Amino acid sequence: MTHAGRLIRYRPEIDGLRAIAVLAVVLYHAGLGGAGFVGVDVFFVISGYLITALLLQEHANTGTIDLLAFYARRVRRIFPAAAVVVIATLLASAVLLSPAQVAEVATSAGAALVFVSNVYFHVNSGGYFDAPAESLPLLHLWSLSVEEQFYLLWPTLLLFTRSRKVFVVLALASLALAEGWIAQGSDAAFYETPARFWELAVGGIIAASPARALPRWSATAGVIVTLAACAWPMPHFPGVGAVPAVFGAALLIAALHGGATQRVLASQPMVGVGLVSYSLYLWHWPLLALYRATTITQTMQVKLLLCGVALLLAIASYRYVEQPVRRMRWPKGRTVGIGAAVSFALALTACGYAWTVRPDQRFVAPDRRCHVQGLEAPVPKCALTEAVVWGDSMAYAWTPAFPEASSATRDACAPLLDHPDAKCRAFNARVLAALPKGATVILAARWQPGMALAPTLARLQGHRVRVLGPTPQMRKDVPTCIAQHIEAACAVPRAEFDAFAQPILAAMRQAAAPYPNVEVVDLTERFCTATTCPPVRDGQPLYWDTHHVSRAAAEGFLR
Repeated sequence: MTHAGRLIRYRPEIDGLRAIAVLAVVLYHAGLGGAGFVGVDVFFVISGYLITALLLQEHANTGTIDLLAFYARRVRRIFPAAAVVVIATLLASAVLLSPAQVAEVATSAGAALVFVSNVYFHVNSGGYFDAPAESLPLLHLWSLSVEEQFYLLWPTLLLFTRSRKVFVVLALASLALAEGWIAQGSDAAFYETPARFWELAVGGIIAASPARALPRWSATAGVIVTLAACAWPMPHFPGVGAVPAVFGAALLIAALHGGATQRVLASQPMVGVGLVSYSLYLWHWPLLALYRATTITQTMQVKLLLCGVALLLAIASYRYVEQPVRRMRWPKGRTVGIGAAVSFALALTACGYAWTVRPDQRFVAPDRRCHVQGLEAPVPKCALTEAVVWGDSMAYAWTPAFPEASSATRDACAPLLDHPDAKCRAFNARVLAALPKGATVILAARWQPGMALAPTLARLQGHRVRVLGPTPQMRKDVPTCIAQHIEAACAVPRAEFDAFAQPILAAMRQAAAPYPNVEVVDLTERFCTATTCPPVRDGQPLYWDTHHVSRAAAEGFLR
């Protein structure tokens, strides 16, 4: 491509770079490659360059930028294929997943269809009780939302200034913001557009620069740096940790901008993959995520087979969805209007469907008002009564068994006065100090070998204490096991659980032996048969995920 203002010609190397980016992402998600996720960052640089170059050419030729025409092109380019994948994923989820999971997928579909899924996943993923990221079928659409949010601002900015100095300042501010959020431990650095702005802006800066020939080795060096960035993960990602991938892509694009060529990237196989890269990115993740959510044994062979299926779907999507829509010559106003109307209509339909999916009351988690969610959350002011359930999220799950009891529960904080985490120690000390005199105390946790319970029991003299022993952990999310009728495959052998639980119970009994006020409750027979520890017993689910006991189990076992 040449300097903005002159004719921009097609460069096959750009599609070749897209091929590197998408293959890195797909293979990483399949379990290969150390840092293939940076392919998304490469996409951002490419997108920033191409869009900026086109807009600057338009401004140079006409003196302005037709925003309505720009957004009409974005609608034709982005929305149809994305909508097809979102709808297909939602339909597949309705067949394969539990009602609670389907509701989550439908809500995330609504967010994706109006291009705010990055905000949605920032708010609704990564929490203690949130589903694992790899099982969210539409998680990958966060990057699409970042791009579209960027393009709500960038063309308007170009109307007012084409100064590279302004772009550089904005890019550096964005990178600094990303580093600041990383230092705070905030997921905003990953998901939110302001922290990713700099990556797209780098491509824009190259497009706004005069075309200068770089040394002949520059294009190949850019490819090598990009490939290296995909192989070796860096700290402080996506702040300075994203710089190698962005730099490699930028070096290659700058070389192409100056007239260089790169034979490997321009080869037919690379260009072919690059042409379908958008659809391949859309399709690969839902297939892998649903596979993770719907099978017990994960194999690399199946994952690579699904990547191959995604490639076939991408080719079909490119030929029968992307290309026909892009060739349509509807008026720009009509294109934007219809695109917006269909987008919002589908989003409302998806969210409405999520609202109608009623969760199974046997799985519903207890009231969280007095439960502390995460180590950073403030501790709610909830008075403790004459009966108290004390412990981590496992104790929280048990609270329906003791409707008369108050709760003192915090994620990942077992009721250990010498807990290794300082925040848990402070929380537990506060609970101990607030216990009413003579209260009944129920201790529960995700017990592990080596946990020192004795100091807690020593401080609970004068209280009636019941220690709930360990419970099995299933192979897979129990609502999913039930939805797919594979309960037996999710169960754990009794011998395996005994090997884990009996030493813990022995240590508990030893710690409780000096204190006649302490009762250790062995839950093994309640959750296991002679040979297996199943996810369902007597027609009732025993867990709401893999290990937290369900409301039905809590209400039915300890009354």
